[in-house]
Amino acid sequence: MSIKMREQTPGTGGKNGVLRALKILIGCILITLLALAAAVGGSGFLFMRSKQDSVGFLEKTRVNGRSVAGKTPAEVTDSLVKTFLNGEVVLMEEGKVVLSLPIADLGYQPDRETIEASLTRDMEKEKSDFRSVVTEMMYGNSFTQNIPFTVDETVFKNAVGKNALSEPRKENKNAKILYYEEEEKCRIVPEVQGTRFHDRDLRNWMRGEIDALLTGEEQAEEKEDKQDKADNKGKEDNKGKEDKKGKEGKEDTGDSKDKTVEPAAVPALIEALPRAEKDDKKGSLKSADKNAQKTAKKTGPYRITLTIPASIYIPPDKTVENADFKTKCKVLNQLAGESVTYLFGGESETVDFKTIMNWIRVKDGEAVVREDEVRAYVEDLAQRYSTRYRDRVFYTTWGGAVTFTPGMNEYGYTILEDAEFEQLKADILSGQKVQREPVYMYYNDWGCPLFLSRNGMDDLNGTYVEVSIYSQHMWYYRNWQLIVESDVVTGDVTKNLGTASGVFPLAFKESPSILRGGTGKDKYETEVKYWMPFYEGQGLHDAWWKTVFGGDEYKGDGSHGCVNLPPDVAETLYNNIVPGTAIVIY
Repeated sequence: MSIKMREQTPGTGGKNGVLRALKILIGCILITLLALAAAVGGSGFLFMRSKQDSVGFLEKTRVNGRSVAGKTPAEVTDSLVKTFLNGEVVLMEEGKVVLSLPIADLGYQPDRETIEASLTRDMEKEKSDFRSVVTEMMYGNSFTQNIPFTVDETVFKNAVGKNALSEPRKENKNAKILYYEEEEKCRIVPEVQGTRFHDRDLRNWMRGEIDALLTGEEQAEEKEDKQDKADNKGKEDNKGKEDKKGKEGKEDTGDSKDKTVEPAAVPALIEALPRAEKDDKKGSLKSADKNAQKTAKKTGPYRITLTIPASIYIPPDKTVENADFKTKCKVLNQLAGESVTYLFGGESETVDFKTIMNWIRVKDGEAVVREDEVRAYVEDLAQRYSTRYRDRVFYTTWGGAVTFTPGMNEYGYTILEDAEFEQLKADILSGQKVQREPVYMYYNDWGCPLFLSRNGMDDLNGTYVEVSIYSQHMWYYRNWQLIVESDVVTGDVTKNLGTASGVFPLAFKESPSILRGGTGKDKYETEVKYWMPFYEGQGLHDAWWKTVFGGDEYKGDGSHGCVNLPPDVAETLYNNIVPGTAIVIY
């Protein structure tokens, strides 16, 4: 038996089998991949849904640079509000803290409702947007949350004002012209700025600064200041840079001297306060510095430090910049050194240039006397140094004191105020050192002297005639020395012819003289050798016809009102007395 084999053509049957096997393998792989893709897709969809359905923000989400993973908008709001209210405002003045208050005590409150609503929108956005979810998975989402706030104006007003500050206010000192006596020269002393201000100005400035810091908006005056600095620097740069220290302008140091924000632990809410941006009409806080956000890791109180600016202080009324001030100083120096010295016997009173300069104003470049001030001085001078028609106390030889009323005091000095006023004005404008007596009334209406001499307020000055009606005695003192004394006879009091009491100046003296008086049977005409009248026909004279002096002679056998003297006494008195001498009768 034999078996026949089929012959095959080399290379045909094996190739087809291999191709068929490859197709089967590829199909299996594709089916497997499709199955895997379906599984993965389903799992991804489920994962995405789990993210979107989670409570709170996604895992890598940050708000204002801080992680808020898993926190609800309400929880994040609580954190932001707490941080905002954890701040304080410190007010500085001249390097001292004058006011320190929590920001809430100034009436500032964050708008919780607006903050939470905004955070809710941010959270919903990141969960509803597929790309936000993917971004969160890869890098994390980041949101910037504004902090809107409101201010209770009543609370702020009650908290801020001069009475709330720990330091008392300093009064302004005006610029003034001082006279330096040793140099006999005037100089202008600059004004000194005090610390008084209007409460409304402090409040307006402080509100503006705090709001600007919390919102990041620069105040208009700060913008102008920075623009001016930039303009000045630009002008200097155009001139060249050959002198870097002197021609590039001052370095802009910002506002650190006037206001600063000092976070104690750099909370994210406050980190970028000086560079914040205003977001809405209420005012808001919005971070503008990502690097600052990244470094904000801790929480803690923050401090807003403000320094009261000189611009709110009430300026002095007079400053050295006043052109009239400089002109007045120049005019005063033309008169500097002058004085007016009033002589009152051995005493004097000097009006120095320190006083005179205040009596001068300048008009059209010329010195003009302030008449009201000068007249007031003259009135005061007259009040102090006039002695006639004033109460007078006289100390008698016996040691007692006698008071004369103004009507009984005919003797003394009267400063003529109008004439003295004119003379003093002329002295002031002369620029000279003047020494003189005041302008007195020297004579009465009959041309008789009203006084003799004075030493300060003592206008008797140790020279006077003293007559005691009660004692019927007379003394004459000259320069404190007793020249003569004697018993006398005064007017007959029984005939109502008593000698007048008072203080009178000796009108004149005459030798000889005929005395006439009386009417009818009482009419008389008598010649005397020594006549010294002092008041309305009364005088001292010799009574050669009398032999009795003193005692009660004046009661029934007295004179017609004169003071009768023994002839020898009358002669001594006449030869030693001069007109104007005080005659004191009591």
